Amino acid sequence: MFTLKNSKMQAAIVLILVWLGVFIASYAQNQLAGMSTQFMEHYGFSAEQYAAIYSSSQFIGIFFAFVSGILSDKIGTRKIVLIAAAMVFIAAVCRIFAFSFEAQYISNMFCGFTGMFMAVNRAKILGGWFPPATIALAVGIATTTTPVANTLGVGLTSLMPSVEFAFVVTAVIAAVFFFGWLLFGKERSDEIAAAEDAAKTEDSGKVLKVLVDVLKSPWAWVCCGAAMFCMAAQVPVMAFSTAALQALRGMSPVESGAMITALTIGMGVGSVVSPIIVRAIKKFRPIIVVYTVITALVIYFGWQMPAGPIMYGVYFCGGFCLGYLLAIIFTYPVMIFGREKAATAGGLVQTFVLIGASVFLTNVTIPLAGGASPETFPTIFLIATVFVVVGGILLFVLPDQGKKLVKNKAAVEGDGEGKGITA
Repeated sequence: MFTLKNSKMQAAIVLILVWLGVFIASYAQNQLAGMSTQFMEHYGFSAEQYAAIYSSSQFIGIFFAFVSGILSDKIGTRKIVLIAAAMVFIAAVCRIFAFSFEAQYISNMFCGFTGMFMAVNRAKILGGWFPPATIALAVGIATTTTPVANTLGVGLTSLMPSVEFAFVVTAVIAAVFFFGWLLFGKERSDEIAAAEDAAKTEDSGKVLKVLVDVLKSPWAWVCCGAAMFCMAAQVPVMAFSTAALQALRGMSPVESGAMITALTIGMGVGSVVSPIIVRAIKKFRPIIVVYTVITALVIYFGWQMPAGPIMYGVYFCGGFCLGYLLAIIFTYPVMIFGREKAATAGGLVQTFVLIGASVFLTNVTIPLAGGASPETFPTIFLIATVFVVVGGILLFVLPDQGKKLVKNKAAVEGDGEGKGITA
């Protein structure tokens, strides 16, 4: 592992690696959305099988996210992420040669490992390199990885010559991340390491105490609920919007992919710009209300808008709002619990993120809609609309970002007068 003398440069490299680690999982998943019809025809899969494979990359995290967070708080994130990176590289290569439903399901499932481990440790790692005043912005930048991956996965994959070629691209990206983390991956700066080591108490690092502190916090569970319902809303929109635009609006794969990229581009912009807006107006809850209403309207009516600039603009606005609703969820573990407990808290939240992303799609949304077909797409979007409203209500319940939520001054800066949490 190399450590640069310039700590700011090292911090920038770590931010890039955190970004890339989550990118791989999201990109691999949304490649399937970008070529949904071709993928099903190429392998002879049904819509239900496609939905299961699409969500499989997040399914394994339901069982391992919380455990990985506990392990990360106990032994550190470098080794955990390095193992995950190796597994994703192997899975991405295997996916190229997987021809059965079972093989594709398993390969795609393990492609989500870096996404899971980075999502759990993202705030913890960045909190080791960026000061409290800029941690929310750093996490916001890291969160853009999902909308960017969605944009590239949906938009570019439809232009690729074959399914196998698209899978080779993912394998190359996985190799870059593995060797990048091997050479430069480091979870905290020397300065923060020295400060944290000096502040350690007798109870520091005790797994059971950390676990109990997280589990007994009501804010942890409210955040988990918000994460679950927001992801339960986002996934069906990404999974079926291109198919809906093709089947119900007569668009080509390229045209429908271009429209949905507006949603993903908006998510990236919103996750970075919205924290700045919240900090400027020093109000959190009004933003949540407005963003939830706009997102709900776009999910339900977006595919019905006039094709062209109007639809593109509507999807961009919806993505802008949805991007922040998702991004703010991932900042709370480190803001509430500090770096010492951030991975455990993040693992708990990530478990519910993955429940919303995988279990809800195949076991709640599609059965409630009566299946996955062009006739049921409007019902699927209606259900997703209800989910995002519930998620927004739970986010509204969380204390206002202008109030001091935690006493751990190592995690946040605050003077007790409303500067404790920044967005």
